[in-house]
Amino acid sequence: MLGHVGVAQLLASRGFDTVFSMLGGTNVPWIGAGVADGLLRLVPTRHEATCVSAAVGYARSTGKVGLCSVSRGPGFANAVNALIAAQRNHSPIMLVVAESPSPDSMTAQNVDQRGFTELIGAGFHHAGTFAELPAALDAAVTAAEWDGQPQVLSLADRIVDEEIDDLPAGRAPGRSRGAPDAASITTAVDMLAAASRPVIVAGQGAVHADAGAALADLAEETGAALATSVLANQLFAGHPHDLGLSGGWAPVASRATLRECDLVLVFGASFNQFTSGHGKLFSNPAVVQCDVNAAAVAEVVPVDLALIGDARDTAALLLDEWRLRELGRRQPPSLPSRHEIRESVHAVPLETSTGLDPREVYRVLDEVLPPNRVIVTDSGRSLPTLISLVGTPSARDFLVGRGYGSIGLGLGTAIGASAGRPDAPVFLVCGDGGLMMSAQELDAVRLAGLDLTIIVMNDLQYGAEVKHLRKYGLPDDIAQQAPPDLVGLARVFEGSGQLVTTLDDLRGLTLPPHGLHLVDVRIDPEIEGTRALGPNAEKRLGLASAGSM
Repeated sequence: MLGHVGVAQLLASRGFDTVFSMLGGTNVPWIGAGVADGLLRLVPTRHEATCVSAAVGYARSTGKVGLCSVSRGPGFANAVNALIAAQRNHSPIMLVVAESPSPDSMTAQNVDQRGFTELIGAGFHHAGTFAELPAALDAAVTAAEWDGQPQVLSLADRIVDEEIDDLPAGRAPGRSRGAPDAASITTAVDMLAAASRPVIVAGQGAVHADAGAALADLAEETGAALATSVLANQLFAGHPHDLGLSGGWAPVASRATLRECDLVLVFGASFNQFTSGHGKLFSNPAVVQCDVNAAAVAEVVPVDLALIGDARDTAALLLDEWRLRELGRRQPPSLPSRHEIRESVHAVPLETSTGLDPREVYRVLDEVLPPNRVIVTDSGRSLPTLISLVGTPSARDFLVGRGYGSIGLGLGTAIGASAGRPDAPVFLVCGDGGLMMSAQELDAVRLAGLDLTIIVMNDLQYGAEVKHLRKYGLPDDIAQQAPPDLVGLARVFEGSGQLVTTLDDLRGLTLPPHGLHLVDVRIDPEIEGTRALGPNAEKRLGLASAGSM
C-alpha cells in the first residue's frame, strides 16, 4: 500500500480515532484515507489555530492525547499562537505537519518549523521515511503523555507516496512517570507530621495523573486542606476539605485558611506567581513540590523539598508511609464550606448601572444548567468569578481555554470537548470580543454536527481595555466595539439563540437537545470580576490581606 494509507493505519493502531484539521494539500491524503477507511473521524475547522485548541479541548476533557493537523508553512504559522497556549497549559496533543523547509523547490511555503517549535518549548519529531515514522510517532505520544506537553510530528513529503509493506508492531511501553526515592518520602512525611495547617495545592499535572482521589485520601488522613490552580479547577469538587482556587483569584473565604497554612504540598502545578498570589497569599510556609519533570520544580517559588515523580503514585507513597508510622487520622482546622466560599464572592459590594452582575448570572447558571455539564471558558474580565461560582463534576469537566492570556481560543477548546464528550452537554462561557475573534468556527460546529451551547457575557465593548484608557484620561469610545446581532449570527450557521437581559430570562433558559445554541447575556459594562476576589475583595470588605513568601 501507499504511505498515505499507512499513516492513517499507523495512527489508528496507536489509538487515535479523531483528527481536528484545517485541510491542506500536504495532509489531505492521509486524512482522506483515514476517513475513507473508517479509521479516523475528521472534525474540520476554518482556521489552523482552532484545530490546535480543539485538540486541547479533546485531550483535557477525555484524558487522551489530542490529534490535530495543519499544512506546512503558513498553516503551521497560523497555528503557532494556539500551540504556545497549549504549551503553557501543559496540554497533551500531537500536531502533524508536513516537513518545512521542503525539498520541493517549487513551494513558496517554507518556514523553520523545528526552530519555531523549539522556541516555544514544545517537542519536535521528524520522520524522513515511513520506516522512521513509527519510532517518531511513539516518541511524540510518549512525550505528550509524560508531562502533558504538545508535540509536533513532521512528515517528509515522500512518505505519502512511498510503497510500504505491512505495518510494524504496536507501540512499545511509554516512558515511566517515576516516583520519588524513599528518603524524600520520609522527609516529606516528617514535614507533614510537624505541620499543624498543611494545604495540598494541585495543578494540571495532577489532573493528567488522575491523582484527585489519591490526593483527597492523603488530605483526609493528614488533615490537609485542598486547593487547586486555575487549570485544575474542580479536581476536588464536592470534597469537604476543598477550598477551591489558590492564588490571586482565591475567594475571600478561602484566603484566610491559605494564608495561615504552615506547609504547602504542590502536586503537578508550577506554583507560579498566579497560584501563589504574587507572593502575597501565603505567609512563608514550607513548600514541597512534586512534579515528573525535575526542571519544573522551583521554577518560580523556592522549595524546601522536591519530590520527582508521578502525582498519584507519590500521594499513595506518602499515605502508605503516614499509615506505616501510625500517625493517625487528623482532623483539619475549621474550613469554610463550599456555600460559604461562593457567598464570599457574592458578598463583595459591586454596584450595577446597566446590565446584569456576572456573579448573579453565574449563580443562576449553576442552578439551571444540567449537573453533568462540561464548562469551557475563554479569557476575559468575566472569567475570574466563574471559576468559583459554577461547579462541574470533575476537573475534566471544567476547561479554562486562556493559555497564556490569549483571547479567542475558547470556541476551539469547546469544539474539541464537544467532539470528545458526547456523554455530556458542553457549555462555552466567553466574552463578546473573544467570540468575534473566532466566530468563523461556528461553522465548524455546523460542519461536524456538534452539540454546543455558547453563553456570551456581552458588555458590548472591549471591557478589559476601558480601564487602561481611563487611566490616562482618554475617552473610551475606541473600545466601544459592539458585536452584531449574535442570535442572528447563530441562525446564519443553522443554530438557534436567545437574548437574556434579566435573571428571569435566564431562569427560563430553554436548551435544544442538539446543535448550536447561543445565549446573548447582557452584563454590566462597569463590573470588573477581579474586584470580587483576592486582595481587592478583602480591601473592599475591610479585611487584612497582607502575606508574603
